[in-house]
Amino acid sequence: KLPTKSLFVQTALSWIFVRLWLLPISHGFQPPSVLATFRRSRIPGRSRDNSSCGNIACIHRKRHAIEFIERLRAIAVLNESNCVDRSEILHPSLKVGIVGAGSIAFGTASLLSSLGHDPMLWSPSGAGTKDFKDPESPEQNSSGISVRYKIQSTGALDRNFDVRIARSPCELVASNDNVLVIALPVNGHKQVMESIAPEIVKHVMDQRIAQRKTENEPSQDLKPVMHIIISSHASLGAVYLMNLLAEEYRRYLSANNIFSDLGVMDWVRITSWGTTAITARKLSGTSVKVLTVRQSIDFCTVPSSPFDDPEEASRQESVNPENDFLGLLSDGYRLCNCLFGSRFKHRKGGLLAISLSNLNPQNHLGIVLGNMSRMDPPPPPPPIDPQTPTPDIVIEPWYQGKCITPNVGRLMEALDRERIEIANALDIQVRTIYQHFSWSFHVPLETAISDDNHASTSAAAAKTRPLTVSEMNQQMHYYVGNDVLGPAVPDSRYVLEDVPYGLVLIVILGRLVNRPATLHEAGIMIVSAMYGRDFMNENELLQGLGLTGEGHNIPHLSEWKEMAYTGCFKCGAVSRSTSDEDMPSLAESK
Repeated sequence: KLPTKSLFVQTALSWIFVRLWLLPISHGFQPPSVLATFRRSRIPGRSRDNSSCGNIACIHRKRHAIEFIERLRAIAVLNESNCVDRSEILHPSLKVGIVGAGSIAFGTASLLSSLGHDPMLWSPSGAGTKDFKDPESPEQNSSGISVRYKIQSTGALDRNFDVRIARSPCELVASNDNVLVIALPVNGHKQVMESIAPEIVKHVMDQRIAQRKTENEPSQDLKPVMHIIISSHASLGAVYLMNLLAEEYRRYLSANNIFSDLGVMDWVRITSWGTTAITARKLSGTSVKVLTVRQSIDFCTVPSSPFDDPEEASRQESVNPENDFLGLLSDGYRLCNCLFGSRFKHRKGGLLAISLSNLNPQNHLGIVLGNMSRMDPPPPPPPIDPQTPTPDIVIEPWYQGKCITPNVGRLMEALDRERIEIANALDIQVRTIYQHFSWSFHVPLETAISDDNHASTSAAAAKTRPLTVSEMNQQMHYYVGNDVLGPAVPDSRYVLEDVPYGLVLIVILGRLVNRPATLHEAGIMIVSAMYGRDFMNENELLQGLGLTGEGHNIPHLSEWKEMAYTGCFKCGAVSRSTSDEDMPSLAESK
């Protein structure tokens, strides 16, 4: 019996008991007609989030972990009671955390929202979300209910949508459904990975502890999994993140005197994209123009097996309603299709294939070398006569597709041939530069051959030839209308991000398989000379893995191939078996 005779207290405690234990079971008896409208509010705890501002978010972390386990159980019960086949399996709209608040992050949030999901943005510096003002009567309070902010999206995704804003990495990780998307420039990946890694470990461990307390015999198939999507992947960022998580996991177990036979690969999945899902330009602090939604995106998930075919496995997988939701979190192919639509293609070769599938750095190198005078307009000259007024300097607006002339296009095609030769030496199939422009910007791969003498015959009409890179870009500019203005400043991501973080790894792989990427390395040297910097040694991710910088070492090829599927080099770090002295230099390659 309760120690108090107060009817009010007894009623309140009884309601709490029903809320925590009986409500998830009741969802199994929802009528079938409810399936179409079953959303976040129908799942226990789904409408509440962690509050922002550091410590408050951490206070609510354990509560959110318990609610996450409750939601898993509720979804499993509902699916088991009402679903007959996979087409009826319920995948509720997911809360997705996005690391970043630039144009790609805004565009990614727009795509997620258009497909029924609930994005949250986190700006590591705070600058990307400073224009989101709190409402006069804020919804957010100590109970953890989030404020919703409006973003205006135009272009390929013409809509207004709501986002949530995280004020700390702790809030970002704890307030979402174990799915994070890293969508910011690659030169910021190392810093944000180091910020979120400790929070990810604490969050997943809290969920496992909560599950152990709420279930007598936790199912081995219902273990929480954290899924991180890198959009887009470069410079083995997935390997760096996997190493960070493994280190933080060991530190967590040691600090809490916990013995576990589980490794980091048992509870984390990292999916790497060869490019972004969208191209976009941020118009203001609260608006974005989505230029295009890509038709096809290469991806891989680690850890995985070289023999895995996620597309075929997804078609043949038998229905198991009990663990289908967590199966979704563990399966990169199904999760990406659920979040972003059916546009993903698995590339055999794992992280090596994805590293060779990101064409933006090589393409941007060609654009930069052919248009540097447009990117770097000279400042006003010192006056010859002090009485002479300073001349006005007019900055030329230029469209980068239109300015890919035949000569610039041939340079880009030659860079692409180097990349494909490296992929062939690794027995990896990657998309060509022609497929990249066709699938990303919706232009054809071929054009009809005009023949004035036989113009009326069907045979002549059937004759086609491949388009050149220059011709494809001219079609983008004049016919499709999705060309974009080129950089108007020298400090562009085309140089500061793509040269050190996109090209250097191609050079390393070329040396590794004795297919020297001569044009890539020459391009790095030329741009370094223009900027007075050493871009070959400015890649913090590769330096963190010991692949560049002072005292760097290059692993054996067999270890690279193993890393492509496990997400880490042997023993969780780069081995020291092959030094860079054994690799051919640029001069030797020539």
